Order: sequence, then structure tokens, then C-alpha cells
Amino acid sequence: MSPSAFDRYFDGLGEVERPVALAVRDAVRLAVGDNPRISETTKWNYPAWVHAGRRGNMCSIMGANGYVRLQFFRGAELPEAETRLEGTGKGMRHLKVWCDGEFPGKAIGSLVSDAVSLHGRDGT
Repeated sequence: MSPSAFDRYFDGLGEVERPVALAVRDAVRLAVGDNPRISETTKWNYPAWVHAGRRGNMCSIMGANGYVRLQFFRGAELPEAETRLEGTGKGMRHLKVWCDGEFPGKAIGSLVSDAVSLHGRDGT
């Protein structure tokens, strides 16, 4: 069985970013658990998680130079978004996971759990 576009994305990252992106992927998967309303897909050529609701795009991973960005499509609506995430505008916010820094596994788990709750709570 050939790897999905979701999995192939990680193969295309640089040696520095790949292990961090895979760790972010694993942290998101752990936080999502076996929630049947959330699935992995590819959006705009990036690995993403979507909720089965109306505004389903939940989060995605994007490799960059020296860091990996975990983007939350409705990040501005997450609790304490202004202190936990970067970005401006109406909706999108992101967490930069630096390749040479401490891995924020607990923060990722908390943010993803909050995103899952947000999508599930309002029925969207």
C-alpha cells in the first residue's frame, strides 16, 4: 500500500524539520484520540485534521525553515489564544515549534483538545 498524501508530506521535509513535524503529528494524533468525527486529510498540500461539522477545518502542519507551524483554522476562538498562539486576523492562529527548542507536547495536546471541544461544542 502506498503512503497517502498526508504521510508523503513528511518525506518531503528537510532533515531538521522532519522529526519535529512527525512529533507534532504524533502529539496531534494523541490529543485527537479515536474521535470518529475527526479525520486526517490533505488541505492545500499540507497535512490537516478536519472535523465532520460545517466549518470542519481544524488544524494543519506546515514545515518551515528551522521550525514547524501547527496552524489552527479557528485559533482566534480558542481560550487564551492571544497568549498561546501567534497571528492576527479573524481566525487563523499558529504555534511555532522550533527545531532547536524544547518540544511543547503538553501545549500541543491542550490546544488540540481545545480545538476539538470548540468544533464539537458549537455543532459546526
